[in-house]
Amino acid sequence: MKHTGHLAAIGLIIIVSLALPAAAGDSDAVEFMGVTYPSPTAYAQSEAFQAFGMRCGTLPPDFYPEIPLDAPADCTMSSTNPDPIYDPGPVYEIPVVVHIITADDGVTGDLTDQMVQSQIDVLNEDYLAIAGTAGGDGTYTGLRWVLATEDPDGNPTTGITRTANSNWFNDNDEQGFKTALMWDPNRYLNFYTNNTQYLGYSWFPQWGVGGWNDGIVIYYRAFGRPTSFPPYHLGRTATHEVGHWVGLLHTFEGGCGNPALPYCYTTADRICDTEPDQTAHYYCTPGTNCGSYRIPIENYMEYTNDACMTLFTVEQMRRIRCSLTSYRPNVYTVIDSTLFADGFESGDVSAWSAAVP
Repeated sequence: MKHTGHLAAIGLIIIVSLALPAAAGDSDAVEFMGVTYPSPTAYAQSEAFQAFGMRCGTLPPDFYPEIPLDAPADCTMSSTNPDPIYDPGPVYEIPVVVHIITADDGVTGDLTDQMVQSQIDVLNEDYLAIAGTAGGDGTYTGLRWVLATEDPDGNPTTGITRTANSNWFNDNDEQGFKTALMWDPNRYLNFYTNNTQYLGYSWFPQWGVGGWNDGIVIYYRAFGRPTSFPPYHLGRTATHEVGHWVGLLHTFEGGCGNPALPYCYTTADRICDTEPDQTAHYYCTPGTNCGSYRIPIENYMEYTNDACMTLFTVEQMRRIRCSLTSYRPNVYTVIDSTLFADGFESGDVSAWSAAVP
């Protein structure tokens, strides 16, 4: 299945042609809707890239029905109750598997293990708000990401798989490649890297977990840090898409909404401490919208450049942890946060293990 994301969701019948060629640099031409751009970066800075929402292909929250739960949740698709009970206590550690899909040659689209680890590092910097990093001024969520060390059958693993398939590399047959490659989505976060026409697309837990579509696809040139794809070269595409995977909506979802309490918990992004946001914003240009409200260019759930994304808000953090405990209770292990006192917050499992008595 070709993932058509926002294009299908808004009812446009458009054939999107995007071919991102083989070389590892940023000198390859990109064809998109009949226009040739000299490089992926030129494409990413084009009006067409913005007009068709290619920053993120995650479908709108009302695209699929919400699954019922045995008990009411504080973080449904329609509302948020940011109860302080969701404030971080123990660390939630989540195992990650990265499925690298290359072209048939096994080279085009490949990523080094070091590049994969750099993406895990970025996720931890952003979700743990590690001091001295770009995410250090954000809100600590208490979520820690590690490459899986054990596969679903209990065998040792690096948490990285590689598959050569040009059809899958070009993001065709989404159901096929996810079904073939996925590890139990109830127990792992599955990343797939390929030549997707979007920078990434994800799945909300409120739609149900454990199915073939429960995972995150990332354009291979936007995965890790630093890549050859400015301004999306610092790993924040994954931070953004993981935000959806843990229940967050775009800051501009539904436009300005009603910023007054309590209506801001049931309109727009269902969060009250994010500024009202009328539409997607690119680049890092400050400004106002929805009257006199500041544009949240630093929020990970906007569409701005990687360099200006630095934070989640407190209420976004509470919705994240609510979504995990309510919808993904089997994907994380509870870790005593005091184990990180020596600063082993990165995804380097060997370094972290060395600190355990």
